[in-house]
Amino acid sequence: MKKRIFIALFVLVSLLFSCSYVMANTDNNLVEGVKSTVNDAGNMAADAGNATAGAIKDGANNVKDKTQDAMNNAKNGTENAGNDVKNAAENAGNNVKDGMQNMGNDMNNAMNNQGTNDYTATRTATEQNTGNNTQNWMNRDIWTWIIVGIITIVIVALIWYYASRNNR
Repeated sequence: MKKRIFIALFVLVSLLFSCSYVMANTDNNLVEGVKSTVNDAGNMAADAGNATAGAIKDGANNVKDKTQDAMNNAKNGTENAGNDVKNAAENAGNNVKDGMQNMGNDMNNAMNNQGTNDYTATRTATEQNTGNNTQNWMNRDIWTWIIVGIITIVIVALIWYYASRNNR
């Protein structure tokens, strides 16, 4: 086991030393190249940030505009619905008013065309003007007392029945 670990470490160190690069250069081209690469990366990041900010700003403005349009449409729709209801109520009121005026005018015309001398009325009651008598030989007062008496007898009989039933 120790032998395997030693061989693995030896291969790893050998590869490390065989693949390493030396970045030391006396020319300024390498430094300028790194600077240029870093600057390009910074510019790309700044451009990406600006583009992202612009996209977010445009998206927010678009949402704001669409929301404002929806609110205006809802307001206009509500106003139109309110005006429609108001107009319908006014029309209904005017129709009722006109109908009542026409009915009143028709009645006035009918009354004006009908002379007072042409009106006759006949009494249609069953009893004639013979006082307080009905068609039978008894008057209304007698019939009233007979009905009151019968109702009283029925009430007394029911009370007596319930009282005798509870005493058993």
